[in-house]
Amino acid sequence: MKISHNWLQTFFDQQIPNPAELEDLLTFHSSEIEEVVKVGNDTVIDVKVLPDKSAWLMSHRGMAKEISVITGIPMAHDIFKTKPVLSPVLDKININLKTANCDYYASALINGITVGPSPAWLVERITALGQRSINNVVDATNYIMFELGQPLHAFDADKLATENNQYKIGVRNANEDEEIITLTGENFKLSSADMVVVDAVTDSPIAIAGIKGGQRATVDLNTKNILLESAHFERKTIRHTAKNIKLRTDASVRFENGISVGLAPLSLPVVLELIIKIAGGELIGYGKAGLAEVKRDNVAVTTTKINSVLGLNLTNEIVISILKKFDYSYELEDDNFTVTPPWERDDLLLAEDLIEEVGRIYGMEHVASIKPKLEKVSKVNVRQYYAEKIRRTLIDLGFSEVFTSSFRSKDKVKIKNALAADKGYLRSRLHDNIIEAIAKNIPHRDLLGLTTIKIFEIGTVFDEESESFQLALGVRTGTTYKAKVDDELLKTAQHEIENTLGLNITWFNTDEGVSEFSLDDILSKLPMPLQYDEVVKTATINYQPFSIYPSISRDIAFWVSSDTESAKVVSLLSETAGNLCVRVTLFDTFMKEDKTSLAFRLVFQSKERTLDGSEVDSLMTKVYDAVAKAGWEGR
Repeated sequence: MKISHNWLQTFFDQQIPNPAELEDLLTFHSSEIEEVVKVGNDTVIDVKVLPDKSAWLMSHRGMAKEISVITGIPMAHDIFKTKPVLSPVLDKININLKTANCDYYASALINGITVGPSPAWLVERITALGQRSINNVVDATNYIMFELGQPLHAFDADKLATENNQYKIGVRNANEDEEIITLTGENFKLSSADMVVVDAVTDSPIAIAGIKGGQRATVDLNTKNILLESAHFERKTIRHTAKNIKLRTDASVRFENGISVGLAPLSLPVVLELIIKIAGGELIGYGKAGLAEVKRDNVAVTTTKINSVLGLNLTNEIVISILKKFDYSYELEDDNFTVTPPWERDDLLLAEDLIEEVGRIYGMEHVASIKPKLEKVSKVNVRQYYAEKIRRTLIDLGFSEVFTSSFRSKDKVKIKNALAADKGYLRSRLHDNIIEAIAKNIPHRDLLGLTTIKIFEIGTVFDEESESFQLALGVRTGTTYKAKVDDELLKTAQHEIENTLGLNITWFNTDEGVSEFSLDDILSKLPMPLQYDEVVKTATINYQPFSIYPSISRDIAFWVSSDTESAKVVSLLSETAGNLCVRVTLFDTFMKEDKTSLAFRLVFQSKERTLDGSEVDSLMTKVYDAVAKAGWEGR
């Protein structure tokens, strides 16, 4: 969220810290800072507001309050300390809430405005945040949203129908496939899970509730009379709609983060005053429906618990000083604090929430790091224990463990809100992922020096009503499945797992060199482990950068005398092939009379470019010449 430093200063009579100092203060006490950018004679601070603070911190007022608490500089102008008065209430405005997802809606009628350009100060403020100035009325609603955090909207009252000289505004769920054209011209088709604001006289939508206004009642240069909207919409519904129609706005972001209903009646008189100041006009009155009362439950915490969690030795007086900075109401008995959160704070529910407030304002630099004591595990996780035994068995057989995605483009269990078009289902088996992993690894077999791709995965699969912890093995010796060879290797691995567990296993999904079984089905049949096995230390592996360019393989076979060492042959081949030869692998050998046949695969690859086949052929010619010179007979 972008915050203007000049705008923040308007909440204080005293000078607040400069942008660089604020960046440090917010970083160490509140929120991460994405960047600090100079914009004209202002500085804009891009704050990464954390989810637990987003309901009250996504506004200049919220950030000003945070700065006041951190620095101790009092806020001179805080609208949140006033009680909103929406008067007079007009019969001329009738509001009907037909959905539980809108619990409060207030409107104000202003007649005789003049729509035109915004004053320079207002344009400067909103453009510093990256917003485009539209006109004085729309800019005013956006300005108050960025100032206080409440989304607002203005409708051209003369474009709405009336009945018995009465405006009728409704909020309801959209009809299935109901369409609306927004004020910027996009056409959206809605579902019954979405909400719309409607002209209730004609029952036609004039806004996608909480997200964007419709074209029908757009404020333009001819507008003379407006109806202002300040409402509170249920956060999950707004998020669902914004995600469903792929339209995320500054308004929807604030609603989906859970702003307080108490903000709606407070903000309406503020935006009304600003509009009359810069666009003229006269307030005729208000209409409202629903309740905007906010009652927060008390939260109890002791100084003893605060010190226990933070590892500090704070006194009651220090805790009191911090609570006063927040303006929290509290009662104290011995060291037991009973705190009443303010209406705008919905994140203070548990003792731990208050402990966080105290800790971050007191300063996390005072919290000492203490190394935890090593203690024996009191209970062995059976699933983890036997999964690790299987893992070690397979690794000893030359298998490599893979970790594949739990999401698939098509399967049994459909996800309600998919992460992406190709991730709309949960996997119901590991088999398909293993097949895909084999296909991706086969082309790199020569480069890895492997004659066989052998992989396994231990993971969770999902059915409509349950989930299961399973193991899948995959074996492939060639670019295509070879039943006689692959199945034998697979059976060997299955047999070793059964020997390790001392149990016959029912394997399923056995196809194309892949087989699977459920660990959950066998755990109850296995002995209960009393302790974990000793951790086997593996050899240190050092990372080396790899080439992004494809490799080229060539084979060579020849006869040597039976006393010739293969290591000597590998050395000669590597030296002759040069630096572009990254691997020499002996893949076949047999003896005949007093001779031995050796077959090698040479893999060539560059880290700077894609090799040309003729270039590799030239290198292989040198290899053939070196083999002949050594007295070895080619096959």
